[in-house]
Amino acid sequence: MSKVLVTGATGRLGTNVIHRLLAENYDVRALVIPNDPKRFKLDNLDIEIIVGDLRDQELCTKLVAGIEAVIHTANLLGPASGMSEDAFFNINVNGTFNLLNAAAQYSDVIKRFVHISSDAVYPMGNHLIANAYTPVDELHPKNPSGLYALTKMINEETVRSYHISHGLKTTMIRPAGMFAGNEILSRWSVGFVTGLLRSAMNRPGSGLFHPDLQKHISRLESAGRPDQLCVPRDGEGHPWLYSPADVRDVADACLCVLTHPAAVGEVFNVALSLPFSFEEVANYFAEHTDMDTAVVEIELPVCWVYWSDTRKVKSLIGYQPPGSISRVFNTALAHEKGEPIDVIPA
Repeated sequence: MSKVLVTGATGRLGTNVIHRLLAENYDVRALVIPNDPKRFKLDNLDIEIIVGDLRDQELCTKLVAGIEAVIHTANLLGPASGMSEDAFFNINVNGTFNLLNAAAQYSDVIKRFVHISSDAVYPMGNHLIANAYTPVDELHPKNPSGLYALTKMINEETVRSYHISHGLKTTMIRPAGMFAGNEILSRWSVGFVTGLLRSAMNRPGSGLFHPDLQKHISRLESAGRPDQLCVPRDGEGHPWLYSPADVRDVADACLCVLTHPAAVGEVFNVALSLPFSFEEVANYFAEHTDMDTAVVEIELPVCWVYWSDTRKVKSLIGYQPPGSISRVFNTALAHEKGEPIDVIPA
């Protein structure tokens, strides 16, 4: 295939996908929304840019004409300031429907329609709903919580339907909580941990729910600053675990599924190969940086486990996410210092 359409071209994932496509000598058509404040991210790239809105069916027809593959990354994580929930739903769901409907007319020409979904369909992590098991694989029961997760679940069913009814060669990717560069640095802190605990306070179905949770939140907040590194464990000494997704890995997975025949009709988790424990991260900072590495160690009555099972993407199409702790944090710290990195920040 030669020409690939990328929606959400200036997003965290979209721009990194475009750079990888260009490095592999693909031609790229990029969709940019009107008045996009991040349009500058595409400056000086040899790509075709189309400005428009996926809610416009005529635009979608124009977008897919002459295209051999689509990588659909465009979505909103939540309503923008002043945006109604109805408009948010319409953008995420009807936009995807329009693009699929247009692409289906060229199902004999389009060799792959890659749809970026989310692990929110499970949801990953046990702070909203207790997981049925961990690590969470692609067969885990779907329990979308919140409007964003609902739109992702609906879109997955729409993608699956167009694969069945129109023979569109689809692949879906469910990234874990995605980060680019230094975005990962704040996710191991007292503030991050207390935020997770607060999200579970009024949710009896959460895997983090506990009747005395407020007492433990207060104890943690008094033990350290919100930005201070935290090492939580449960009462049996089990560490908290987190396997987010490096945007570089998700971008590489997008290119991998473009051409692999076994990817057609499949859905794949993409995240770090194994979760990092909060203790591992604290130890890394202590050994490799001059930063303030004072750590708040705390025993809590609950254990947060955010573990995305990536065995399917490895075994079925041979993609091996290289997300080691040194790769992730060397990049993050270099970005923090303003040094060059091999990823386009969000």
